[in-house]
Amino acid sequence: MVYRGTEAYDFSLFEPQVIEEPKKQNKTNGQPKRNAAPVRKPVSKKTNVSKVINDIQYEAERDAKSVAIPAVVKKIMCFCVLCVSLMVVLLVMQTKNDNLTTEIASVQSDIKIAQGENVRLNAELNSMIASDRIEEYAENELGMVKAESYQINYIDLSEGDEIVVSGEKTLGEKEESKLKTLFAYIF
Repeated sequence: MVYRGTEAYDFSLFEPQVIEEPKKQNKTNGQPKRNAAPVRKPVSKKTNVSKVINDIQYEAERDAKSVAIPAVVKKIMCFCVLCVSLMVVLLVMQTKNDNLTTEIASVQSDIKIAQGENVRLNAELNSMIASDRIEEYAENELGMVKAESYQINYIDLSEGDEIVVSGEKTLGEKEESKLKTLFAYIF
């Protein structure tokens, strides 16, 4: 018996005990059997309350110790859970990174194709704008011909500018400059 607490002695041994009578047995061989010595059991009129409380506390502590997880094990488990969650996050991020890298490579190949198409279209545009091509189109498609030297009239503007107002009235240089400045603001 384990005692926990301040009790040094078990006083239950000194309590009165009850003697039980043995059960009656059948006769064998015509002779009755002798009864065995009576068995003594302690009769406890009062139970030792502190002993019962100590026993209950001891059992509760023993159960708590068997169920309780030590703090070191809890810390190790938390660290393991943290490591596993970080690994999962790392794997998810790596997968997303791979997907984005694949998309980037696809877009870059599309850009190279578009750049090649741009170069081709610019070359085609330059060939369409070439001056000899324009002349050929004007002559063949539109029926135009180059002007001869006798068809060209030259205008000589070396004499100075004149503005003719209705009624054959001319303006002088000062009035012309005022008009030019006025038209400069308008246009």
